[in-house]
Amino acid sequence: MHDAPVHPSTAVPWTRLWRTGVLHSCATGISGNYDDEVARFWQLRFASLRDGATLVDVGTGNGAIPLLAHSTAGRRGEHWQVHGVDLADIDPPGVAGEAAGRYGDIRFHPNTSMTELPFADGSVDLVCSQFAFEYAPRERAAREILRVIGKDGRAAMVLHSDDSVIHRVSRSQAEACTWLLRESRIFDTARGLLQYLAGAKDAEMRSRLQLDPQAESARAAFNEAATLLMERIEHAPDARVLQTLAQELGRMIQHSWNSPDDADIAVGSLRAWAQDEHARLELMLEAALDPTALQDVARLFGETGLPVRTGKLLYRNAMPMGWTLVIGHE
Repeated sequence: MHDAPVHPSTAVPWTRLWRTGVLHSCATGISGNYDDEVARFWQLRFASLRDGATLVDVGTGNGAIPLLAHSTAGRRGEHWQVHGVDLADIDPPGVAGEAAGRYGDIRFHPNTSMTELPFADGSVDLVCSQFAFEYAPRERAAREILRVIGKDGRAAMVLHSDDSVIHRVSRSQAEACTWLLRESRIFDTARGLLQYLAGAKDAEMRSRLQLDPQAESARAAFNEAATLLMERIEHAPDARVLQTLAQELGRMIQHSWNSPDDADIAVGSLRAWAQDEHARLELMLEAALDPTALQDVARLFGETGLPVRTGKLLYRNAMPMGWTLVIGHE
C-alpha cells in the first residue's frame, strides 16, 4: 500500500463546508447529531472509558463524535479529556452561534494532520474516526494512531465502503456536479441574464427588457439551460446538488440587486460552491474501501499484535452505511 503525501490544499473545500456550520458530512440525510446504529456503535466504544480518560477524534469536522462523547461523560458524572483534530481550518464553537456552549471544554486542533498528532506516546485511551481515516495517507496515519494509543489504548473507525448508500448517492452527486460545471452552461447563462436584471431597478424597467434583443437573447439562453437542469433533476432524484442549485437560482432571479457586480459575485459564489461539492465528492469516492482495501487497513493495525475486528454498519437496520474497524482490547 503506497502512501501519498498530505496536501493541506485538499482540506480547503472541507474548511469551507465546516464554516457553514453543518455538524457532520451526512447533514443532508441525518438531521442533528448521528443517531440510531451510528450513535450506538460509538456508545459501545465509550462504554469502557473511565473518569479522566483521553479521547481523540481525528477528522472531526464540527465535532459530532466529540459531542457524543462529551454528553456521554456528562450523563455518567465523569470528565473526559476530549479532543477533535482536523486537517481543515475548523472552529466548531465559533460557527455554532448560540449553541457554542454545548462544546463545553472540548479542545479542537485545526490545521492538524492525523499523521502528526500532538499527543504523547500511549497517552490516548480511544482514537475515533468517522469517515476520516480513509482520506489520509493510511500507513502513516495508522502508525501515528498506534503510537498515541500504545499497547493499552484503543481505536475505532467508521469507514466509507464502496457498497454503501452514501457511496451510491455520492456517485450520482458527483456526476451531477461534473455535468453542472462542464456541460450545463447554467452559470454562464445565469450571469448573462442577471447582468440585465440587476440593472433594471423596478418592474417597469424589467418590462422594457423585453424590447432589448440582447436581453431577450440572454433570457432565452438561461431558460434553455434551466430547462435542461430541471430535466436532469427529474432523472437524477438522488442528486440533491441540482435541486439546491435550482432553488438558489430561483431566488437570485427574483432578488433585487444593488448592482450587476453584486449579481456577478453571487453567481461566482454559487459556482465555487458547486466546485467545492465536486471536490469533496471526488475525494470521498476515491477514499471508499472495497473488502480488499478494508483488509489491507486491518493488517496495518494488526501488525503490532493488537486485536482488530471489522464489520459493517447498517443504518436503521437496512441501509449500508460503511465499514467498522475496532482496534485494541474492548
